[in-house]
Amino acid sequence: MIKLLKLQKAVLVLIGGVIAYILYLVLDASEVEGARYLQILAGILVMIGALWMLYPILFAKKDRDGNAEIITDPSVEVPVDEEEEKPATE
Repeated sequence: MIKLLKLQKAVLVLIGGVIAYILYLVLDASEVEGARYLQILAGILVMIGALWMLYPILFAKKDRDGNAEIITDPSVEVPVDEEEEKPATE
């Protein structure tokens, strides 16, 4: 699903924010003066990643009925659930 919506970069930014925060905790425990800048960087990266995740929702195209249609990557094949295609038989 993440690859389908082209959100790989947003996930990488979020992971970078988490890594920066972990580095901040390690450096803060060692009482390094520049550790605060890593905390600022971690916060900025997490905010950018969160906003980037909202991009497909905010800029989704609406069809005639007013329903949002999220444009996905056409090169990625979407797996089809077998249960949805089969008619219910009892």
